[in-house]
Amino acid sequence: MKKTWILACLCILLFGVTACAPDRSGQLGGAGEGGNDGTSSNNEASVNSDGTGQQQPDKLVIWSNDDAKHLKVVEQLAGEFAADTGVQVEVVPVSGSEQVQKLSLAAPAGNGPDLFYQPQDRLGDLAVQGLAEAVELSQQERAEYSAAALDAVQYEGQTYGFPISIETYALYYNKALVDQPPVKMEDIAGTYASLTDAGQDRYAFLMVPDFYYAIPFIMNYGGYIFGQQDGKYDASDLGLNNEGAVQGMSAYASFVKETGIPATMTTDVMDTLFLEGKAAMTVNGLWAMKPYAEKLGDDLGTAPLPTVNGEPAPSFVGVKSWFISSYSKHPEWAKRLALHLTNAASSEVYYEQTGEIPARPDAQQSIADPLYDGFVQQLDSGVPMPNIPEMSTVWAMDDAVDFIVQGEDPKSVLDETTEQIASQIKASGR
Repeated sequence: MKKTWILACLCILLFGVTACAPDRSGQLGGAGEGGNDGTSSNNEASVNSDGTGQQQPDKLVIWSNDDAKHLKVVEQLAGEFAADTGVQVEVVPVSGSEQVQKLSLAAPAGNGPDLFYQPQDRLGDLAVQGLAEAVELSQQERAEYSAAALDAVQYEGQTYGFPISIETYALYYNKALVDQPPVKMEDIAGTYASLTDAGQDRYAFLMVPDFYYAIPFIMNYGGYIFGQQDGKYDASDLGLNNEGAVQGMSAYASFVKETGIPATMTTDVMDTLFLEGKAAMTVNGLWAMKPYAEKLGDDLGTAPLPTVNGEPAPSFVGVKSWFISSYSKHPEWAKRLALHLTNAASSEVYYEQTGEIPARPDAQQSIADPLYDGFVQQLDSGVPMPNIPEMSTVWAMDDAVDFIVQGEDPKSVLDETTEQIASQIKASGR
């Protein structure tokens, strides 16, 4: 769930010590699955009959997340690759939250993987420490992933990852209480007022008042997190207290008050109310679908977020990807394996066994479960969570949102919080 991303981001050291990764000039090119052209970064390697610029290794090593469903499907797909190529693949389960630290120690000593799996919000740390290899994808390879997924694995203008799944939040609604989901956020309070009775713990619409879910209001009024130039985030350019951000948070505070959302609402309480039929609509992530569906059955529906300020509502997008270790002795073969793990057929298998939305539009379209429709549609408006190390300081905005929805002046709170964030970034020396 989304707190996993946040906690993962906070648990990593903000700015790691840069490792001495192997010096490979330029990005990793090479032929991927299907014989895409490219050249090896190793000029002495002989070109094999399959088009790769490196001799076929006996074995590749994958560090997989240790989640049971993920591990099982990765082992299956790795076995298919081994059968097709003759290259054995060792799949090693390593907790996702521990991978970066272990990688920084094991990889330089020659004990690391060729390929490893991480959420994109760790990419900044991986790149700064020299642990992940930048790659060059052909136009055909890039076209196979969604634009949002590719944006999420960009860092400092370079591409690093091979996206496997993508997630965001959307609107859940109880069809027994709501015939059609709302189109505009601004209409919810008036249109569904009869469904709200706080004294009876009944609500038309619930969402957790924190920064993660407030981002549609901030961005649609002109606020932003970091400025960008030439595909790079500028951590010195903070847009969290500009005029648009102040207007957006003022509108958000009014929305929370008018719809009757308790300022102290938590995910657990919200889920309980929705499951008990006391909340007609909630904003939540894909992680809530299974318990919601088991309880509500055919009464459960999903939809993209209602518009905010007349525009589609952006939502944070998280992308899980395969990354090539900078210390891999077989980077072109690691790329070929990564392309296999994320091709159309593999993506469909991955969805079927994990329930995660594929990062490929073609695989998304093959999803038959209508409950995914709202999420797939919402992805069109999704924005990648910034993946630079400085993003970990931005979660101070959670406290800012708390103060604002409880009635404090938005401008004063945002000015103070943004100053705090800027000071922490400056103190880091980056």
